[in-house]
Amino acid sequence: MRLAEFIRAHTEHILRIWEFDAKHILPAERLSRDELRDHIEEILLGITVTLEQSPDEEGRPPDFCPYNPESSNSARVHGSERHDLGADIVHVAAEFRALRHTVIELWVQFNGDIDKEGVRELIRFDHEIDLALAQSIENYVHRKERQGRRLEAMLSSLPDPCYVLNPDGTFLYANNAMAELCQVSPEEIVGRSCSEMPLPSQYNGETKLKDVIRFREQRESEVKMQSPAGETRYFECLYAPVLDEQGEVEAVSGIAHDVTLRKESETRIWRHANYDLLTRLPNRRLFMDRLSQHAAHSDRTGDPFALLFIDLDHFKTINDTLGHEAGDALLKVIAERVSACVRQTDTVARIGGDEFTVLLLDTGDRELIEAIADNILGELKRPFQLGEEKVTISGSIGITLFPGDAGTAQQLLSDADQAMYLAKHSGRNRVCYFTEIMKSARTERQQLINDLREAPLKEQLRLFYQPIVDLASGRIVKAEALLRWQHPEHGLKLPDEFLALAEETGLMSALEHWVFSEAANQSARWVELMEGEFQLSINSSPVQFVRNSHSKAWQAHLETFSRSKGGFVIELTENVFLSDSEQLDKSFSELAAAGVQLALDDFGTGYSSLEYLKRFNVNYLKIDQSFVREDGPRSSSGTIAETIIMMAHKLGLEVVAEGVETQEQMEWLKAVDCDFAQGFFFSQPMPAPEFEQLLRAGHIHH
Repeated sequence: MRLAEFIRAHTEHILRIWEFDAKHILPAERLSRDELRDHIEEILLGITVTLEQSPDEEGRPPDFCPYNPESSNSARVHGSERHDLGADIVHVAAEFRALRHTVIELWVQFNGDIDKEGVRELIRFDHEIDLALAQSIENYVHRKERQGRRLEAMLSSLPDPCYVLNPDGTFLYANNAMAELCQVSPEEIVGRSCSEMPLPSQYNGETKLKDVIRFREQRESEVKMQSPAGETRYFECLYAPVLDEQGEVEAVSGIAHDVTLRKESETRIWRHANYDLLTRLPNRRLFMDRLSQHAAHSDRTGDPFALLFIDLDHFKTINDTLGHEAGDALLKVIAERVSACVRQTDTVARIGGDEFTVLLLDTGDRELIEAIADNILGELKRPFQLGEEKVTISGSIGITLFPGDAGTAQQLLSDADQAMYLAKHSGRNRVCYFTEIMKSARTERQQLINDLREAPLKEQLRLFYQPIVDLASGRIVKAEALLRWQHPEHGLKLPDEFLALAEETGLMSALEHWVFSEAANQSARWVELMEGEFQLSINSSPVQFVRNSHSKAWQAHLETFSRSKGGFVIELTENVFLSDSEQLDKSFSELAAAGVQLALDDFGTGYSSLEYLKRFNVNYLKIDQSFVREDGPRSSSGTIAETIIMMAHKLGLEVVAEGVETQEQMEWLKAVDCDFAQGFFFSQPMPAPEFEQLLRAGHIHH
């Protein structure tokens, strides 16, 4: 039987044997039968057709170009598809070698001895196999080159520097971004080492390169460098090993991602968290961090330092008469003047509205300290030009010394604060040392504690109410209950003047019992007046929620809360979440069961954890007034406020904005879909009878 006839008669048998061999040749596992045979049957048929033709006049067989339409270009397509399956040229050649061997071996077994004509047929068959293999490899190479061109085009267009290094650190490849970073062309960089490039030493990555080669693992690093234009840029670099067939590192690939924008964003966030946005001075958080560090350092070394606490006298008058914009402008100039009075090594901070602190390092010299303090007072007394207005102001300064007066940062600040109040009560525009007031202050403090203990019994406590307006309708739908103390000698005291003392001395629970009882009585009346569409917010101390005690102030009123059917909201500051205790879970569950809703006060200035917003049934976020007031709606604070509102709505929470003082602020809050607002623009806090008149009116008119 002639070879062509044999192939046609035994095609399926040949392909089954070849298929078995191909499974062990090709790298891809679990290929389907169609993928394995991939045009091999057409190639074999095409060779058969060619064998059936007569040689040309010179006795040469025709080129491999089967007449069968289905087998046309089958060898070329085979090479392309094998490339796409991940096979290499060696695999392709091995496939054809296996096909050649299978056909010849089966034919010889079938025919026995081969005559001269059979030898000529074998030679022609061998020739056709070689032609088919050549065409398959040719298309394989074309596909490989096209893939290489695409990869090169992709890498060249990437904005991130990409490169491949020899194990000795010389460049095998660099894309355009890498060449631009090195200030050379891509052609010039190949063959040169990193150390020859104008790059920072840490970018050269010699240590990382050695680690990648040694451990055959990726390595990362961050690099700061100057661009050719002189700009500071930050890169995150990744080095990865390129392994050969024996698992040895034959090269190291690298990519550097420009993270400058992210670093700048992180810097802005850090500055916002640590610096006052108005004056650009360190804020309370950063100041306390520095104060703690210096206290710890001085405790080890014995080096003294001084703390000055500055409070402006009658600053509220400037805000009330000239407006908050003028007040902000004044604070900026004051920050500059105070900073100019101290040394470069000292720290000036703004820790509150009109409160500044100064940290005078490495000195216990009272003459120097007093000279600086007197200089500050002198600068404060100089007139300030605010637009067309010229204003004058003064300041009161309290001074405390380390280690003589206190040993901790918090106690130092507290002592300086007390000294400042003595300076203010002694006539203002003066300096007072904490040592001068220790004895008298302790006596006054004890008297204040005694008075506060008796305040509920002597009916000296008052609740004032500030309306909360639904921005969509303009109606009063809520109110915040605010505690006041009508002291018989010192007049009406605000919470800042006595709540910290109540917390410290264990009187807070008694005060909150009174607040909840009084608020419950008033709320019942107003809920009925508003036909159920009214809520009263009550501030509560976080300590009352996290401490493990048998009785808490609000627990005695759970039944009243339950009857109000959602008429009560408990306001807590975010630091309540700093104690992740079972007691917190239990407290919140009890309140939720009674229908009491939860609001987070001063949101954005404290812990601000989204995890706890999800974990606990928080209903409202109250945006701190600093985000509404500082620099206006178009400022970075305004952007943060808008972000908080969008985030809250995504989480199913409603938002109350505090500190609204102008028509512009109110219109802006409405435009960004804030739900509720409160502030002096609507009304100051007022006693219950006045608030009820306002509530009956329904709307606040301007």
